[in-house]
Amino acid sequence: MSPEPQPVRRFFARTLLTVAGVIGGVFCLFVCQNVFAGYPRYHTDVLSIIGMILIALTGGVAWIIDERRIDADG
Repeated sequence: MSPEPQPVRRFFARTLLTVAGVIGGVFCLFVCQNVFAGYPRYHTDVLSIIGMILIALTGGVAWIIDERRIDADG
């Protein structure tokens, strides 16, 4: 059997990243609108705090990756 063609892998990887990005973006939208904080009996406000921490960590990781690029200005 021949190995899987490289363009198919790239397409599959980009598709997965796009889907993950959309899901993450929708989650961030809900967190920012406090959608999860409406049930104090079940302590769902914790989900909003966790979401905001994840948003901050994602920004930090993006900044670190950008700063480590060889062609980064600076």
